[in-house]
Amino acid sequence: MPNELDATLDKHCQPINISFNYKRNKAKAILTLKGILDGINADAKLNDIEILYLRAWKDNDAFSYRDGDFVDIHAQIEDILEDNVITKLELEDMQAMLQDILDYGDLEDGGYESTVNHLLGFLSGISVDERLNDREIRSLAKLLRSDMNLSSTWPANAIKHRVDEVLADGQVDESERTELLSLIKSISGQSLMDTGLAYGMSADFSTTQDGRLCLQGKSVCFTGKFLSGSRATQQRKALELGGEIKSNVAKNLDILVLGSVASRDWRFSSYGRKIELALGNRLAGARTEIINEETWNSLTDCT
Repeated sequence: MPNELDATLDKHCQPINISFNYKRNKAKAILTLKGILDGINADAKLNDIEILYLRAWKDNDAFSYRDGDFVDIHAQIEDILEDNVITKLELEDMQAMLQDILDYGDLEDGGYESTVNHLLGFLSGISVDERLNDREIRSLAKLLRSDMNLSSTWPANAIKHRVDEVLADGQVDESERTELLSLIKSISGQSLMDTGLAYGMSADFSTTQDGRLCLQGKSVCFTGKFLSGSRATQQRKALELGGEIKSNVAKNLDILVLGSVASRDWRFSSYGRKIELALGNRLAGARTEIINEETWNSLTDCT
């Protein structure tokens, strides 16, 4: 008997909701909330941005109200937002609860968290000396090709695509080497959370995981750095599919696409400010969809 959180498929065997990927998306949501809480001071009045992020996280309809973990988290966030103050005890309780969910919640078969940690550890090891040699690049390619569980998981699948492009002609030039090192350091060289996952992997405020959105005639804005290619590459994909590129977030923006790589202080960068604007506009009635890079790739690769 299928679980109520399992995928519901249409007649073409395509998922009609996000449940097919629920465990991984739940892990991302928990990690995003951990990132928000890490920047909040206990026993102090929440600022407007912190209130916005907490409210948006709680109101995200991508997560099932039938999930007991989210019910508990929502209740605690509602208590905090009632007076817009989080006490030291509330903060500690929330952090402990989130860590318990990550540790014992069976968030994904094969272990999304441990799989990404494995990759981050490897990337840190080969980039620590500020130089990538051919042997290290080929070792990374071998790792990604030999472990199907790893290479089928975001962000490893995007990294594999980039490495395969670099090695396609059998040699690595200096521009490719420099670009790949920069990408690897962006992922693994930043501060890590207690779980070991980089903040850039968890700043995920997607309002949908539907990879079948129509881009024809839609306005699209990009923010952040993308694992799967430059921002220019992403903009070209949008134009080819009939989208219109916007550089700023306005109330009539249709889609904001989040790159996966962000610094520890993503909330205070232009990356975070665009998320903040889009979330604020949605709370005021705008219909802007916020999607992560993984969903964007699904949308543009499968259309």
